[in-house]
Amino acid sequence: MVMRTSTEKHMYQRGERTARVFEGYEGYFVELYVKDKLIETRNVFGHSEQYAEDLAENWVDEIIQLNG
Repeated sequence: MVMRTSTEKHMYQRGERTARVFEGYEGYFVELYVKDKLIETRNVFGHSEQYAEDLAENWVDEIIQLNG
């Protein structure tokens, strides 16, 4: 469970996809959206901020695809 005491660090948007990178107590996590609907939250605790940014960019660039 992600703590509410998190800080938004970055936001990426391209087309209908948006990704928001947050830093919380446990580390970084990324929220993945399509048309403003939250699709998934990926915890990347233990990884760097750059790693979280790369995940966000890969989402908006459609490198990461939805299952189904």
